[in-house]
Amino acid sequence: MRIWCLLALSGCATAIGDGDDVASEPVTADGSQVLRLITAEATTINPDATASEAGRTYSVVKDGMPDPPWISSAHLAGAHALAFHVPTDASGHKQRIEYKIAHASDADGLHFDNARYSGFAFKLGSDPAPFLGSALIWQAWQGAPWGPPASLKIVASSAPPYRLKLAIRNGSTGTDSTVPDIGLWSSAIVEPNTWYRVLIYLRPRPDGSGQIKLWIDGTKVLDWTGAIGYDPAGPDAVYDGLDLKNGIYQPSANNGHTLYFDQIVLATTFAAATAAIE
Repeated sequence: MRIWCLLALSGCATAIGDGDDVASEPVTADGSQVLRLITAEATTINPDATASEAGRTYSVVKDGMPDPPWISSAHLAGAHALAFHVPTDASGHKQRIEYKIAHASDADGLHFDNARYSGFAFKLGSDPAPFLGSALIWQAWQGAPWGPPASLKIVASSAPPYRLKLAIRNGSTGTDSTVPDIGLWSSAIVEPNTWYRVLIYLRPRPDGSGQIKLWIDGTKVLDWTGAIGYDPAGPDAVYDGLDLKNGIYQPSANNGHTLYFDQIVLATTFAAATAAIE
């Protein structure tokens, strides 16, 4: 086990290998553990590009000229996955197509008095162009026009394996997305046409008692404690909670890319989230 303190970030991180367990959060008041699940097997893409499954509709966030999401025969589990594509844009305009898995206003969503497990599998399409800038594939977002308090993204990389990075923002960075975020973990691991299973535990707390953990393909690669998110009572009119989003968001000039997502889950326990993406 390696332990190091990130003093400049006012937090501590622990890198832990296979076999380490994690305490589960309490289940919700109605006893449920899986709060959201998009399987692509029983998912309908609606004419307005929203997605529906099991009686729930997931809103879509779009910028630029992305293709509508579609159901693909590429898959990790079952026979299908969700596919997202954004075009090349050298102008620097945002190109984005994402689903909101949970809203900050949802009673069972992610707030500053709870924690959630957010899981999914993703695959980069075949023969991708270089990444000229970042492409966010998951984010916990606290309102416009502010940078997300937590994000997972493929960062600028000229050739595979492309670099994946988990980053956070808090009072020390401020809300301005032009100010660099705080990178907690990164690794050049993303190969084209290869599935990766991701699980993120997020306990947002601006006061320094927040926690974020990351598993890649079942191995815990990060366990960090510190300030995550912005004070909802502060001057920036941010949400008192966080939207959770999956898809592709390229905020600056970049080549076009295609990503596939399978088994997108939001859960209250490690066991429930893990079972959904196995």
